[in-house]
Amino acid sequence: MTNKLALVVDDSRMARHVLSKMLTEQGIDVDSVESGEEALGYLCDKKPSMIFMDHTMPGMDGFQCLRAIKNDPHTAMIPIIMYTSKEGEVYESQARALGAVDVLPKTLKPLTLAKVLERQNLLPHQALASAASEKVGQAANDVVIVDNDPAAESARPAPPQAEDHPELEALENRIELLTSQLQGMSQQNEVSRGRTSRFQYLGLALCVALIGWLLLNNNRLTQEMAVLQADKRQLEETVNLQSQLNETMRSELSAQIDSQLEISDSHNRRFFESIEWALNEDGQFGWDEKPFNDQLATTLSQLSQNLHSVGFVGEISIRSHLGRFCLVTASNGESALPDSDATLSSCEIIQFTPSLAESMGTDQSPGFERFLAAFQSEYGEDIELSLSTAGDRRPLARYPAEDPDTNAERWNKAAARNQRIEISINPY
Repeated sequence: MTNKLALVVDDSRMARHVLSKMLTEQGIDVDSVESGEEALGYLCDKKPSMIFMDHTMPGMDGFQCLRAIKNDPHTAMIPIIMYTSKEGEVYESQARALGAVDVLPKTLKPLTLAKVLERQNLLPHQALASAASEKVGQAANDVVIVDNDPAAESARPAPPQAEDHPELEALENRIELLTSQLQGMSQQNEVSRGRTSRFQYLGLALCVALIGWLLLNNNRLTQEMAVLQADKRQLEETVNLQSQLNETMRSELSAQIDSQLEISDSHNRRFFESIEWALNEDGQFGWDEKPFNDQLATTLSQLSQNLHSVGFVGEISIRSHLGRFCLVTASNGESALPDSDATLSSCEIIQFTPSLAESMGTDQSPGFERFLAAFQSEYGEDIELSLSTAGDRRPLARYPAEDPDTNAERWNKAAARNQRIEISINPY
């Protein structure tokens, strides 16, 4: 008896050596190649008893090579065992769906290999299987490929027909012959004494033939059902893999969007802060001016137009700060700034009570009041204005010592810096 021959396909020289040694110990001859392309070239000249296929290889991987071998009628019947470091039920299901008869890990032990070879009837001392069991084994190793390509669909083997099964054709001929005999005997039934028994015999033979025909059709339907079930499993696995891929892509896209939103918010905040700084640098108003005056109305009108043009939605907060000026009373009873060489002893520093600070800090000019009325009708709820005052509680510049000999002009310069408007832009 010719020794069994195994082909080992693996790009790792160590893996080929280890598996070849274990197969040789089982009395199996071994050939080996380093890639899937070399394996297909090898199979053009030789037909091994079995193939051990690695999965991860340069160029054509194990599944691609497995599919190519199973699609070739000359090599489709060769049992293929995946010999790989990959593991898990999903991988094993994919391998079996493509036609692999078993999956072995790279950490394989000789005893495990012997059991697998025995289970697949591949050991040299095992007897050859019968023709019927060989045909079942071939059907189990056929590859079912799910492909939406019309060309691939047209290439799918057609369901078994009568001309594909000589047994079915012979049985149908037998039925026609029995039917002909039945008709001939019907013509002679009046002169035949044993017509009843003959009718019974022919009827029984016809029933037997019909049952045999039904059994063959049942076998054909069983094979078609197996193909459909394999198609269904392959489709379910494809849908599951696609769902996992979609979920991964959705998570990555969500993370990218969140990252871009954070970057955009950071850029917008720096942009708004630069606008605030420019406005607040020149936000002082005179000691005798109202905090919310016509000039501020013009500034806020231009600011609102610019923000609205870029789609801003939010609040513009305006807070007034009051300076504590040192003033003198003129002969006409009105307050005025003292001379440049005057001291604090010759003027009076304004003292703000809470009610006075609130009243003076929120005072508006008629032009500013008209601006507020027009602003509400133009921007509605997209942009809101918030007016408030901090009184004299948060001075920007430090006042000199409150000493009678302190120069009044120096004091009032600090008060002028503290008398200001502070603008804050707050997007929603």
